[in-house]
Amino acid sequence: MSVTDVIECRKVGLEDYDEVIDIRTDVFGGRDYLPALYKTMMANHTGYVVTVNQIMVAFECLSFIDDGETAIIRSLRLRKGYEGRGLTYRLRDVINDVIVRNPRAKRYVYTMDSKTIAEKNLAVGNLKLVVHRKFLFYQGKVSAVIPNLRMVDSTTCRILNRDDLKKLLSSKVDTDRLFPNGRIIVDWVPYRLLASNVDHFFNDFCHILGSGDGNSGRIECVSVAIGCIAPSGIRYDLEIYGNFTEESFLAHVREHLRKCSTFDSETINFFVHYEPGILDADVITKSMQHFGMNWSDLVQTDTMYGIEGSSAPMSKY
Repeated sequence: MSVTDVIECRKVGLEDYDEVIDIRTDVFGGRDYLPALYKTMMANHTGYVVTVNQIMVAFECLSFIDDGETAIIRSLRLRKGYEGRGLTYRLRDVINDVIVRNPRAKRYVYTMDSKTIAEKNLAVGNLKLVVHRKFLFYQGKVSAVIPNLRMVDSTTCRILNRDDLKKLLSSKVDTDRLFPNGRIIVDWVPYRLLASNVDHFFNDFCHILGSGDGNSGRIECVSVAIGCIAPSGIRYDLEIYGNFTEESFLAHVREHLRKCSTFDSETINFFVHYEPGILDADVITKSMQHFGMNWSDLVQTDTMYGIEGSSAPMSKY
């Protein structure tokens, strides 16, 4: 860049889809969710870009959740060739200003999978760790998975709708039991346990199941997934909560893989996020293998970190 370059920041919307996606196409090893989810996200997010000579070079979006009290910042992209020039800092300065000027905002939160960056951020005094979840990555083919779906006996496992979720998150007895850490994570966003948050994450890409005692109707296990078509195939992020056994996990995974089989793609990229110590990784892998899904080392990280700070400007992570 030169001193004559014109650098600007502005909001973007649905009409900017092509230019935003063109900023960076080699994201997450072909497992990028943004091409599929951008238009849905813009219903409750605001996108911001930095342009250099009218070319979009950086993007990030902002939403306010938790009854408007928490800002969530996500989906950062930077065009190749523009690294190390402070452009993402310019973008975040704009977003910081929006957060600070919002009188309802009390805090901001973001998630990442880098231990090094997370530890660096947590060294800052006003930041704290609010999410620490492990994840495993599996790959498979729809054609190989489908024959195995009928090999698991049916259990009390049903799709939860918007009203089910709002009722569940309105019950302290249920939330204390299912979400003891005080968050429900959907698509890497850590929501507080508020019924109002359901409208933020419940959409056509969200698939939520519950199972438990068929007599009492009490839900003992919840699995929350976001599934979409990414450049490399199906991307499916599954979060599990509650008292899962190997049997109940098998039942939930079967239904989620059945959902995967409805996508117009053959390759399945499947993430399982779980609380350390609740369900053993070997049990998860054994269950996934039951359906023809194999663990993959293509993803080099295995932990989600959620970091929260006050509504003052965020660190330049």
